[in-house]
Amino acid sequence: MGELLIAREELNERILDAGRRKFSDSEFDVIVIKSSEVDDEYVRVWRACEEATREWRHVDGLPALALALQQAADFYRGVASSA
Repeated sequence: MGELLIAREELNERILDAGRRKFSDSEFDVIVIKSSEVDDEYVRVWRACEEATREWRHVDGLPALALALQQAADFYRGVASSA
């Protein structure tokens, strides 16, 4: 979760950096849509973990949550590092 928060902050800084190329309207739209998708995925897995049995949570849920959080962080970092 910490990596995700840092990556989102990096994206915020990227967007606010006046010296960097700004995103076009269509690029920004794609970013917003993809952001919603990756956020929805880790929230979905998080909720599944809350509702599932302890065994499922430890065997399947937490690894799936770790993957969803990592994918979201990777997405935000990728956008933040784009030209």
